Amino acid sequence: MYLSLILWIPIIAFPIAYLLGKKSGRWARNFTIAITLIDLLLTIYVILFNFNISANNEFQLVENFVWIKEVGISYYLAADGLSMTMVLLTTFLSAMAAIASNHIEEREGLYYSMFLLMEAGLIGVFISFDLFLFFIFWEIVLVPMFFLIGIWGGPRRKYAAIKFFIYTHVGSVVMLISFFYVYWAWQTATGVYSFNLLHLIGYLPYNGTKVAVETVVNPSVRAILFAALMFGFAIKVPIVPLHTWLPDAHVEAPSPISVILAGVLLKMGTYAIVRIALPLFPLTTQIYAWPLAIIGVISIFYAGFVAIWQKDIKRLIAYSSISHMGLVIVGIAAGAMGSEAALIGAIYMMFAHGAINGLLFLISGVYKHHVHSRLIPDISGLTKQMPITSAFFVVGALGGLGLPGLAAFVAEILIILGAFKVWSLQIAIVVFGAILNAAMFLWAIQRMIFGPQKEEGHYRDLCLPEIVSFSILVIVIVLLGVYPPLLVDLVNKFSFEFIKTFFS
Repeated sequence: MYLSLILWIPIIAFPIAYLLGKKSGRWARNFTIAITLIDLLLTIYVILFNFNISANNEFQLVENFVWIKEVGISYYLAADGLSMTMVLLTTFLSAMAAIASNHIEEREGLYYSMFLLMEAGLIGVFISFDLFLFFIFWEIVLVPMFFLIGIWGGPRRKYAAIKFFIYTHVGSVVMLISFFYVYWAWQTATGVYSFNLLHLIGYLPYNGTKVAVETVVNPSVRAILFAALMFGFAIKVPIVPLHTWLPDAHVEAPSPISVILAGVLLKMGTYAIVRIALPLFPLTTQIYAWPLAIIGVISIFYAGFVAIWQKDIKRLIAYSSISHMGLVIVGIAAGAMGSEAALIGAIYMMFAHGAINGLLFLISGVYKHHVHSRLIPDISGLTKQMPITSAFFVVGALGGLGLPGLAAFVAEILIILGAFKVWSLQIAIVVFGAILNAAMFLWAIQRMIFGPQKEEGHYRDLCLPEIVSFSILVIVIVLLGVYPPLLVDLVNKFSFEFIKTFFS
């Protein structure tokens, strides 16, 4: 019941927001803020009072209803620590982005309705354990994001929206074909139709028998299926060289939508790797874990070097997202080889990156609307005139570079130490990736904050909604940096014990 409530509140609310927008944009905005806050508070309530963190290797809050019996499609919702971590991230960033959407001044009803539909789709991805249902929500996210970029984006918004749609839809098609093959292989072995992931991986018995897909598919086909799934998921992450849609989408999207794009939508790819690819093909994942780690390292360095030379602050943050996601891929690859610390660090980074880059993208939006430029030469030297904005930017940049005491540092340490245990000195190169990440943000701080100050002109600083949303993000970034158990306790036993089951 609780998972359905969290999922269906924004689904029911999205047409209401559109109708309210016909009367007043303010009504639609306030309604959307209220809905996202209700969903966030409900998620926190469920985690605190209805979710047993001390449980081990089990799924909770299960809702299972037969949808289309003849073909084995069900409405199967469930959650473990990984799912609830991602749902919390989604509802948290959605609320912050809704509060910060104060610069939307046209077609507000449509904007906020698409915003709520997108939130619902993201939540559905993280709690669906029927692959057909998972795919529906995966595709639902694509539609509102396309319109949010294409209608409210920058000058090249149509190009960015179409590029985003084509890239991600191609990945979705390849992913769906893989799902159908897995579905067919399992049916051939058991005589039963089911899209239920927990049946397909042999986690739950069907009619008293446990059958895992990997045991009924020959090794060469397993490798092809694993590669196809990774291709579909990698586009969403994105990893190099499938990343080119992301900088364009970020630069053209409104800043609150960039928050969701970087903070949550990219995590769909890494979540799907951990939730679907690893348990479906655990042995195959171990075989290709080292090449997967190499791809992650390439993403770290390529995106890091490109980010350093960016003059557009939003494009710099976009490339830093690709670099951070490369680090997550390294953590997942090490986790597939049995490193608990690396896998927990990867999930921790998914949450930390969402909060940190969410803050940075919102700040880039402030510069765009208050200074009318995102170019670093244009927005440098405004520390005296925009002191609060500058302070928040410094905190966000320090968080992005992994300063001890802030959230990303915990994640980076867990990933690096965990990967080092698996691959020893071979993975030490990742440390230089972290140094590169620090360089891009420190140089951005030097150019924007500590350069010669501009005396001419008057630039407005932050307004109250921006201060509120930014402050909450900073509090979360600091709390996760100084007290990691706040999140580790939620992630730890569930996510890793579930994965470890298939590597024993």
